[in-house]
Amino acid sequence: VVVRDQSALLATSTPTSICPVCKGAGYLRANVPYGHPNFGKPIACECKEAERKEKRRQQLRDISNLGAFSNASFKNFNPNVSPSVKRAYQVALDYAEDPYGWLLLIGKNGCGKTHLAAAIANRHLARGSLVLFTVVTDLLDHLRATFAPNSTEVYDQLFARMREAELLVLDDLGAQQSSPWANEKLFQLLNYRYNSRFPTIITTNNLGLQGIEDRVRSRLMDAALVTTVTFDGAQDYRPHNPRRE
Repeated sequence: VVVRDQSALLATSTPTSICPVCKGAGYLRANVPYGHPNFGKPIACECKEAERKEKRRQQLRDISNLGAFSNASFKNFNPNVSPSVKRAYQVALDYAEDPYGWLLLIGKNGCGKTHLAAAIANRHLARGSLVLFTVVTDLLDHLRATFAPNSTEVYDQLFARMREAELLVLDDLGAQQSSPWANEKLFQLLNYRYNSRFPTIITTNNLGLQGIEDRVRSRLMDAALVTTVTFDGAQDYRPHNPRRE
């Protein structure tokens, strides 16, 4: 049983909306006898728990890097463009429900693969998962920037977040300039997630995966882990996309 206790716990500033349970105190007092472990201890009100959850959700949104794709969902995706797009939509929908292994989306610019990847990421972000979305070229730029003397982020911290994310989306693999350093960093990241079997979504315009470093390409072709969807014959929808107000 919990009763209200506002003594010494009332907020110093007047909230815009006062919780009817704790009257703005944020905490309650357990109605227990003297000697009970919870006697005299403040217990967080349900409004405090809701505040904590919302703060956590905002932190996850900030970390996710999904800002530009925050509106991407399955509801606002048109799967009836072509048979291959419809199949890709269904595979992505199934993966969103049970993100086992890797999902590789291959197709030309504008076919919808990034939208589907972001839709999966947004769904898991809403569930409270640690989701990270990044364009491969941007990721490599960020990793390089951590070596700058004035960098505010440590390379190991950034790389560890990418390796350990509950769901990682790498957009536009193959568009980056190939170099021994870039190839090695991508291999280290993908090999870690490959060995750990962590859910990973990769999009690429490279229909034959040509030019992608051999070790990475070999892992992308592992049918035991990777579900590959190719947008055959899908056209770029952007020239015909209605203007958004």
